[in-house]
Amino acid sequence: MKKNYYKILGLAPNAASEDIKKAYRKLVHRYHPDVTGNDEMSVKRFKEITEAYETLSSPQKREQYDSIMKLYEYAETEPQPEQKNSEDDDIPVKPKKKESTFSKMREQAKSIHVKNLFANAVDNILKNKVPKQKKYVPPKVDGKDITTEVTLSITEAINGAERVVNILHLETCEKCRGRKFINGSICLSCNGSGEKSKYKKLTVKIPAKVRNNSKIRVEGEGNKGFNGGKRGDLYLLIRIENNIEIQYEGLNVLRTIPIEPYEAVLGGYINIDTTAGKIQMKLMPNTYNGQKYRISEQGIEKDGKKGDLIITVKIDIPKNLSKAELALYEQLKQLSKHNIREGVSEQ
Repeated sequence: MKKNYYKILGLAPNAASEDIKKAYRKLVHRYHPDVTGNDEMSVKRFKEITEAYETLSSPQKREQYDSIMKLYEYAETEPQPEQKNSEDDDIPVKPKKKESTFSKMREQAKSIHVKNLFANAVDNILKNKVPKQKKYVPPKVDGKDITTEVTLSITEAINGAERVVNILHLETCEKCRGRKFINGSICLSCNGSGEKSKYKKLTVKIPAKVRNNSKIRVEGEGNKGFNGGKRGDLYLLIRIENNIEIQYEGLNVLRTIPIEPYEAVLGGYINIDTTAGKIQMKLMPNTYNGQKYRISEQGIEKDGKKGDLIITVKIDIPKNLSKAELALYEQLKQLSKHNIREGVSEQ
């Protein structure tokens, strides 16, 4: 017996087009692989539903299918036996000619042959007109990247270091496998998120000569992908203590240090963070903006050699001056006899 597409969709042969669409949507919602999880029997049922809908939703295919099914049913119908004349038993009935065994075999063969022709015709139409449904394969989704901050000292930034970071990973829920539902209900293991949080301790190596706000990529240590997608990456955002900006020139370390105007004029000592800890650097009186100071052997060490720390001073004007400070600047203005824009002294 050939497939009855109307029975597959739960419809009568005279069903309207709108009824066919409603029945299809209802059955797809129930048997779709996303819902059933690629269960073998459900996938087979889903293919039959799709096959039936693609044939019955097309007026041309449906008309051709209905015609062939009628012929197929006709071919299977058994011939009715002759009725006796019950109205008048006295009327002579012409005796039937007895069929030979050969005639019966011939008629039987013809009937089987007709049935086979109809069956082959239906198969050919379905094979040529209805495309085969491919097995549903969910798309690959790559895992998301993770970014975390790492704070380094001056020494660690210059020479490199190791850090143990505690990373919060989002893994696919093992219970529902990321589908969020189990048997039509929300997964209780992940509360319908499809993911579960998991902490992982990871030892990472920070290379030498890193800069403030730079990023270090650790491949494959991000979140897990879905459906065969690759893992994301871990990014370490480098923060150097006190947000110090560092540059490098060979083995030398270059830094810019802000000083106040009175320090530039009067000179004195300022504290500097180095690889050896805090040291005092002497400022000369009348230090100008952009002037450089060199501190030996406070740079990068490599192959028995060690570079220097080169400090560039930047005169910085405080933004929030007190009234007393402003008064002193006003007094300095009155006392000043220099016009630095002309480069000459007033007599």
